[in-house]
Amino acid sequence: MARIRCRWRACMLCLCTPCLCVLLLFLYTAAMMSVAMKKHVAGETPLGSSMDDYMVPPEIKAPPDPNDRFIAGGAVKTKKYSATPKVFWDKNKQVALWNQLQKEVDAQLNPILRPGAPQTAPEASLLSHSLSELRGFRHSSLTQQLLLYVSSMSRRQYPVLLQPEGQCGVGDTQERGSTLLLLAIKTSAQNYRNRQAIRQSWGRGGLVYPQRSGAERRGAYVRRLFLLGTERSPDLRNMTSDLLRLESQHYGDLLQWDMWDSPLNGSMQRLLFWSWFRDSCGHTAFVLEGDDQLFVNTPALVSLLQEQLHTPHLQDFMMGNVVVRGRPQRNSHSQEFIPESFYRGWYPMYARGEGRVSSALLLQRLLQVSDRVHLFPIEQVYVGMCMIRLNLSPTHHPAFLPSEWTKEEQEPCAAHRVLLLHTHSPTHMLQLWERSNTHTGPCANATVLPLTTRGTRLTTEARGHVWGH
Repeated sequence: MARIRCRWRACMLCLCTPCLCVLLLFLYTAAMMSVAMKKHVAGETPLGSSMDDYMVPPEIKAPPDPNDRFIAGGAVKTKKYSATPKVFWDKNKQVALWNQLQKEVDAQLNPILRPGAPQTAPEASLLSHSLSELRGFRHSSLTQQLLLYVSSMSRRQYPVLLQPEGQCGVGDTQERGSTLLLLAIKTSAQNYRNRQAIRQSWGRGGLVYPQRSGAERRGAYVRRLFLLGTERSPDLRNMTSDLLRLESQHYGDLLQWDMWDSPLNGSMQRLLFWSWFRDSCGHTAFVLEGDDQLFVNTPALVSLLQEQLHTPHLQDFMMGNVVVRGRPQRNSHSQEFIPESFYRGWYPMYARGEGRVSSALLLQRLLQVSDRVHLFPIEQVYVGMCMIRLNLSPTHHPAFLPSEWTKEEQEPCAAHRVLLLHTHSPTHMLQLWERSNTHTGPCANATVLPLTTRGTRLTTEARGHVWGH
């Protein structure tokens, strides 16, 4: 019996001893970790570690006030740190100027916050009111140009200096019926050679036949109009005003406002044109808005727009090279520089301003909703902001190429397959027009594919894709 008890005792010792050792080791480890954490909170350095393991690297600078924001730590022994600290919140973060102004207007017109609020602000009174009520904004954070722009944001009327007499641009003097397309081309006083190249090529106006053959080849009327402001320099303005007056008398296709010709005034010029178009162009279906450095394949565009006339939702139609999730340009040397103190966030979806086509019905709706949207220095972004207020998005077509070609231009019949292309000189523009009108050999049947095949209707699901950014 005694032998059996000895065997059981030995057996229990063999089984329990390892378990007790593991338990003691676990308790010791837990106790050491607890001591180390207490020392870390108290600002001490645990044994076995160096102070460098707990220091934020010099390239990550702490904010002036440690109570302003929380920065995630995380320096590790591998010395691989994030390029910028992760800011979870910023209690004193200043709201950007444009965001603050637009937020006040949206709150005033929100039917949920204010039942019975008007859908449009009469005479843009809410926009002016929000500007006058602006308080506490540090204007020193803006450039001199943006300060000048902000001071004139409430103004939306400028006198007309030159305009066509009694007609919507220049077209066929024997025109019978409605106009399919108005070419509204932004230019400047000194770009006379560009205007002449357009008049001699894709902007001739009159009766234009579509880029297709057969019984369906019916012509459509196209008109031309140049949009411009005035030179900022008084000497240059006086020198060009007489020349522009003579040019207007000869061609009758200039529409000029008494407003500085500046990239920051593009949005204002767009509103002035929409207003003039509403009053002067009652029988026009579509408008091409672009600049004077474009080549436009007018016959191909006429062919595509004739098909769009018979589609539903014509009042929503806008087509071009679409940018999704565009970001503000923070480089102060860029022409589209927007500081963070003026605007924060992504840009809405928009069609590039170098060239886009819209229906006349949509332009009227954009003009109405513009009374609810503060002006923005970048014209194409401002149009996108107005489109968002209408719950609309532009249609992307890959034949709208705002950038210059390189080797692709040398391919056979390349000029036949584009709708719009940026050129580098008036001579280049005329060369492209001559090539696009050559319909012999392999280019006899070369055309731009229809929008239903090549185009892409961009929705909210497509916002993750970016064109050109």
